[in-house]
Amino acid sequence: MRHTITAILATGLLCGLALLLMLAPLWRGFDALREIWPILLIIGGIAAGSILANRHRGARLLSLAAFAVILLPGIGETFDAWRSEPAAPSPGAYEISIGTHNLWGRNASPMEAATLLPPRAPDVLALQESFGRARETGGALVAQYAHNARCRSNRLLSNLPIVASGCVELPPAVLAAATIPCDWEMPPAVWARIQLPDGSEAVFVSVHLTWPFPGATQDCQRRGLSRALAHWPQDRLVVMGDFNAASPAYALSRLERDLGLTRRSIGIATFPAEGRFQQAGLGIPPFAPMLLGIDHIFAGEAWQTVSIEAGPNTGSDHRPLLAVLRLQSESAQP
Repeated sequence: MRHTITAILATGLLCGLALLLMLAPLWRGFDALREIWPILLIIGGIAAGSILANRHRGARLLSLAAFAVILLPGIGETFDAWRSEPAAPSPGAYEISIGTHNLWGRNASPMEAATLLPPRAPDVLALQESFGRARETGGALVAQYAHNARCRSNRLLSNLPIVASGCVELPPAVLAAATIPCDWEMPPAVWARIQLPDGSEAVFVSVHLTWPFPGATQDCQRRGLSRALAHWPQDRLVVMGDFNAASPAYALSRLERDLGLTRRSIGIATFPAEGRFQQAGLGIPPFAPMLLGIDHIFAGEAWQTVSIEAGPNTGSDHRPLLAVLRLQSESAQP
């Protein structure tokens, strides 16, 4: 009897999770479950393992089929991460180092970022949640960069000249035409037009989207952000920050579609980092605890990705995301 109850419960759990993941295209609530796909995979693996040790053979086939459905959504991202290779250099190209980091207002060791990040992202650094305990961190980082721009709790720091900057806002024409709140919903975001080493310019954006639930606010913010950035040349645009969207959720493909940019942060987990455990008084875990990749870098087609990785523990509940991008110099183009 005990084996039968175990088989029924475990099989029901696996089939339920598989069904919810299959329904993700139909409703954002189901898609939000894909944000925590690694956690669902762990739960499904435990349930499948309990059934494999069970004497009910019929339940084994059904549970393995359900587990395969749970496994499939994340396979593509994992495969892309394995096969990704640095872009080959070309004559006349140059590289810049960039980074994005949610400092977290309850940062457990707020000054770590001011020490660790500038050597890793010396050219352009995007920050989010530069408030609370992290306010001092933002100030210390600003002092190490030649130029900076700020909007609300978002910052863009640059050692390359900032030609112009400001808050990301919807054009007046869009605001005047808005009839419902979702039409003008905007996430906190700051933009900066930066002069590159060859004298040309590119626009960089630091953004922080809200959680995917409850409600449809993240969807509204995504559409508002894409409208506000549409007037800049997309081929050189770089948008980075905390998007609160993790693979294999469809939210990420919608971001790529609406922004017209390619996501460069493939298969990189950044949340929850060690600071979450430190702040709760649990100490630093003996292993990197990140499961979800919710921090991202999106870039236009002119940029080549040389490298991208999660950075060190800074006391935040996020790890920073650090990248090297390559651009063909305009003077070297035919």
